[in-house]
Amino acid sequence: MDTIILAGGKGNRMEDVLPKPLVRVKNKAILAYQLDYLLKSKQIEKIILSLGYKADEIIDYVKVNYPDYPIDFVVETEPLGTAGAFKQALVKANSGFILGLNCDDITDIDIENLSKLGANTICVAHPQLPFGLVKENNGYAEFLEKPILDDWVSCGWYVFNKNELLSLLPKKGSLEYEVFPKIKLKLYKHEGFWQPLNSKKDILVFESLDLPQSLSTG
Repeated sequence: MDTIILAGGKGNRMEDVLPKPLVRVKNKAILAYQLDYLLKSKQIEKIILSLGYKADEIIDYVKVNYPDYPIDFVVETEPLGTAGAFKQALVKANSGFILGLNCDDITDIDIENLSKLGANTICVAHPQLPFGLVKENNGYAEFLEKPILDDWVSCGWYVFNKNELLSLLPKKGSLEYEVFPKIKLKLYKHEGFWQPLNSKKDILVFESLDLPQSLSTG
């Protein structure tokens, strides 16, 4: 599969002068976690970065650090939303199925198993509540500190049939609100590592975690 990484946002909540993909976590750029993981997979043929804010800085970083790898770029001249950005990037994709992911969702999803589904798919994981949960126990409060819930949420990785997706994508708009309601998506239930990096607080959480070996090595 070819892969499209959505990496065009400013990342205002990061409180950093760098574009979000280049913010360093555990002494490594967020984007590098994604590239290193994807480039180790035999299922990934080409990576396309969909960029916007400070695109030149990200392109320079990739050309210096990944000069010999099949990585291409598309750059928004205006905000297109996740759906518009994906549509723009699809022009450079060649495979029948496309792996799409958010730059700021770090996970160790098994790409080989995911690719075997051969269908439009959304990857889901168990969320961790960002605050304590209070339950009632015989009329008294019982506290659970930031529990991992049994429910499922999107962990920012998707597989799409390219031709089917092209017919649904608007020039501007959101994948979540304008495309997903029109398409049948299989569930890929991921029980492994997943940590979104949307804010400074998320970075602090990430830096306190022990990473799986597949993510801690290049």
